[in-house]
Amino acid sequence: MKYLISITLILILESAHAQSHVQSTGLPAVFLIGEYEDRYLELSEQHPDMFMTVYKNNLDQAYKGWSELLMDIEDYAADLKFDIKGAKLWMNIYFNPDGTISNLAFFPKPNSRNIPEEQLVAFFKNFVRQYRFLESSDKGFQHSASASFPYVLPQDYA
Repeated sequence: MKYLISITLILILESAHAQSHVQSTGLPAVFLIGEYEDRYLELSEQHPDMFMTVYKNNLDQAYKGWSELLMDIEDYAADLKFDIKGAKLWMNIYFNPDGTISNLAFFPKPNSRNIPEEQLVAFFKNFVRQYRFLESSDKGFQHSASASFPYVLPQDYA
């Protein structure tokens, strides 16, 4: 009986944890740009601020923040021994006010190294689950940009 209660409790907790990664929009945490297009308006409403506003519209600071995020992605890939080198992506990232990532949408550019999409989705799901951006806001915020790996920080920002 004790084991049955323990197993039931574990299953309930795992279910709650899994549901925490399904967003209030009902979207998966990670998906390809072009999927769920009819839901982008909801994401924008839930994340009304832009990435730049987190940095009080300071372009240099925002660029440094984006660079740090790309380097964090690259470091995480290295930790997992996931070869992300050669990936060139369009990315839309939706942040919760606390800096965690609510949703990440991406699409490989035509000149990207061919990494199977399901592998990229799995990698980004794990990244999103554990990542917290250094900055926070009083509202959700979003950023759409390109990303190339390996990321090389320009000398001006080093």
